[in-house]
Amino acid sequence: MWRLIVLAISAPLLVALLIVLWRTPFPLSEGVSLIEDVERNPPSHFLAADTAYYRPLFHITLSTMWRHARSPESAVQIIKLLHIVPVALVVVLFIWHLRPRDAIDAGAAMVAVAVLVGAPAFRDNLEIPLSYTTIGIPLALLAWMIIERQHAWWHGPAIVAVLVIAVGFKEQGLVLVPVVIAAWLAGAPGVRRGTVAAVTLLGVAYLGYRFANRGSLELFQQDVGFGFTRLSPDAAVARFGSFPVAIFAYNAFATIANVLLSEPTAGMFSATAGVVGGRPDPIALLNVVSSIAMTTVIAWWASKTWLRSARSADGSAGHSSSEPPSVGHASMSSWGPPSGGPERRIIIALVVSLLACGALSFDYSRDRLGGMAVIFYALAAYQATRALVQRTMDVAPSRFRIGVVGLLILAGAWQLRALNTLEGARETAFKNRREWITGTAQRRVEFADRGVYLQLMDRLERQGDSERAPQPTRYRRTAARLIRGR
Repeated sequence: MWRLIVLAISAPLLVALLIVLWRTPFPLSEGVSLIEDVERNPPSHFLAADTAYYRPLFHITLSTMWRHARSPESAVQIIKLLHIVPVALVVVLFIWHLRPRDAIDAGAAMVAVAVLVGAPAFRDNLEIPLSYTTIGIPLALLAWMIIERQHAWWHGPAIVAVLVIAVGFKEQGLVLVPVVIAAWLAGAPGVRRGTVAAVTLLGVAYLGYRFANRGSLELFQQDVGFGFTRLSPDAAVARFGSFPVAIFAYNAFATIANVLLSEPTAGMFSATAGVVGGRPDPIALLNVVSSIAMTTVIAWWASKTWLRSARSADGSAGHSSSEPPSVGHASMSSWGPPSGGPERRIIIALVVSLLACGALSFDYSRDRLGGMAVIFYALAAYQATRALVQRTMDVAPSRFRIGVVGLLILAGAWQLRALNTLEGARETAFKNRREWITGTAQRRVEFADRGVYLQLMDRLERQGDSERAPQPTRYRRTAARLIRGR
């Protein structure tokens, strides 16, 4: 019953978001180029790894959908479904996995759903048709659900299949490799040594294949955010080319900090710059403050859980020192026994996924590059909020009132951020349509020597300037500044 209640409360925002995505036009700048790529090349072309952006399964899937559709309109609809279905799936699976059993669980679950939808790493992955990590996020949750179930024969093949699909759509899927290994070391019931070996070999093989076929790539592939400025690839080479490790470390830090603190954004401290310059952005400040508050709650819960698990492990060891350790966990004293439970494994998965996301974003930082960690951040937010509510109920009446007010403010801030994700999707749809209306003439001049591109642009122009495209909601000025930051 509580699952259905949480799903029913979350459904209006989710359905509205899905409708906006369904009506969003393909972007002229990148959407047509992707279709041109699959139109000009056979599917086997995308298996070659001598490129900076290696997403073979995504391009092969895109090529299959485009080539076998009855018309450009139906192809666009099918490609949109590739993006929309994972968004719906991750929210439904997330609520199903939480299994709320009472009102406290349901309240914490609703906050966690808002954390998931309102996180920058989730919001930045909603751009159609770039479904690279949009596919990976529900796959990460699906893998975690399998890992936390009692072991069955199909778990190993399922986890390997999930890893292959996630990595095939984008290399950020490699985050699942250390997550699976760490979960096994922490005593997860659904994964066995053979699965860990297979996952490790696949990860090493992929990295080896990419390294052997990297070709002669530039040091920096995109603009790099650094501090309060954005550096072009040439400027980044001039500044950090002799010692790129420093900027690589900064990019990793920026991606991790964005998941935890919503700052920096794309490597730049935008919210801080607004405050320093005397023009603070309300929504940016809301994002930073609410993220700091939630991360603080998660840190409090994680420390309590870790210490409690460590005391339990010490007590168990003291009472059963004569008994042999469990098979497969003989050297696991530093991690604690399997009785540490799923909460401890969520902490481990969050830390490991954050580090992996940071490592994979060494070349440049973007909000979307933390996508594979956001699911574990939301799971931790659920456990932490639930623990905080229970703690609040046990305090004195004066502190109880303060605690309730604080919880309501925190929950409201994240609900507002979830609404901002919807409004961000509306603005993206509006900008895409405006680009089609104002930019096609210039594109015809600039790309006059690319006949395939011009033909595709003509075939997709109808969906690009459709009047059905969503527009930003017309809020009153005060509400608009709070929701959209202006």
